[in-house]
Amino acid sequence: MGAEVNTQTQKAELIVVYDLPSENRIEVGKKNLELKIKNLRIASIRKLHRLGLLCTESVVLVPREKEGELKKAVGEIIGAYEDVAKAERLDRFKPTIKVIELAKDQAEQFKDIAERKLLRKLDEAIDRISELLQEIDEITEEAKLKKLKTNVKRAMRELSQIEQLAKELGIKTNGKVDLLYQLYDKALEKVREAIE
Repeated sequence: MGAEVNTQTQKAELIVVYDLPSENRIEVGKKNLELKIKNLRIASIRKLHRLGLLCTESVVLVPREKEGELKKAVGEIIGAYEDVAKAERLDRFKPTIKVIELAKDQAEQFKDIAERKLLRKLDEAIDRISELLQEIDEITEEAKLKKLKTNVKRAMRELSQIEQLAKELGIKTNGKVDLLYQLYDKALEKVREAIE
């Protein structure tokens, strides 16, 4: 007879919890260094967010399949902070980044949180693009229209990434992703018409 496996303790997804040093630290003081640290912090956050869905501030739910990418990203972030600390002679300038394996029941709880946050984010995006659709007809400057076109295309790429992560994590988007694609397509069509 085979060994029984407790499904409650099987490893499911991962969460990454992080606290990154900020440019607002008192010891930094120099403007150019503040900007360097701000850019590093923002790039680090984006790198982590690309691998999963935000649950709460500084907590990202990551699909198990991305474990290798996550370890690599964490190593790169820590290395970048170490480089800045060494070059600028900064003490206590280490990021805290913890990758935690979740049991199946824990993963479900974090999925619920991530799903609620994602659905709110999608609702906000739907509201923004709906308002934009009403304003496009009033935009007459070609440069603004081209910038808008670029921004919508970028939003579509980001949406595609979010959609893939949601699928990997088994999170339902309740048709909101499809609606956003339709609205983005409509916006691009209106922009093309306005440019021509």
